[in-house]
Amino acid sequence: MLSDEEHADVVRDAHETIDAVMAYRAKTGASLDEAQKALPHPSADRYHKLTGFKLWTAYDVFYVRRSDYGRDCPDCGKPYRTPKAKFCAECGHGLPAK
Repeated sequence: MLSDEEHADVVRDAHETIDAVMAYRAKTGASLDEAQKALPHPSADRYHKLTGFKLWTAYDVFYVRRSDYGRDCPDCGKPYRTPKAKFCAECGHGLPAK
């Protein structure tokens, strides 16, 4: 997961990649798959350098901002799906009522 600042940098790279893929396809008539394979993916590379994990696709960078998720579950350690979540979708652990 990325901080908001890290995420902004990675998303900027992703938008540049998307623009490059669109331009490549318009110029060459390549399929989306061909264009993605032919061009570098700086957003995925930056994410890998920051976290040590590889993304499945360059578009996954839009879903790795830590502030989009809730706190970590005290039972299983996975993040709650939203900051307002009342239970863990992974293990079902519920938060105590306030």
